[in-house]
Amino acid sequence: MDISSNDRRLIKALQRNARQTVSELSRELDLSRTTVQKRLAQLEASGIIVGYQVKLGDGYRSGTFQAYVNLVVDPRLGIQVGNALERMTEVEALYTVSGKIDLVAIIRVSAPAELDAVLDRIGAMDGVRDTDSAIVLATKFDRR
Repeated sequence: MDISSNDRRLIKALQRNARQTVSELSRELDLSRTTVQKRLAQLEASGIIVGYQVKLGDGYRSGTFQAYVNLVVDPRLGIQVGNALERMTEVEALYTVSGKIDLVAIIRVSAPAELDAVLDRIGAMDGVRDTDSAIVLATKFDRR
């Protein structure tokens, strides 16, 4: 499916506030309600929009720690490592990347001791050769 400039505007509007009604979106984008409904249906049917999520605010995140964990893994066990990380509730996201590291895991925990335990579990996994962690001190902005 080709994505038009109006589709991109619609996606950006939904990223800012996915709870907007079709009427609100049509006013914001200066498009008819029918056009917005049709475009939403097509974006969903084509798999470009696959769902709507709750975006957690600072009130929920206060008192938690977020860390980025870089992993070097044995290439033969990469899928196994990824599956094990997916089962860990503390892992919010996992990315494959290019370069000297193979994976970046985004971890959220409630205390430093919990982060230490999570890092121990990750380091003990078969296939994990090395890890390097960075704790997020502050979020300057987040467009996700």
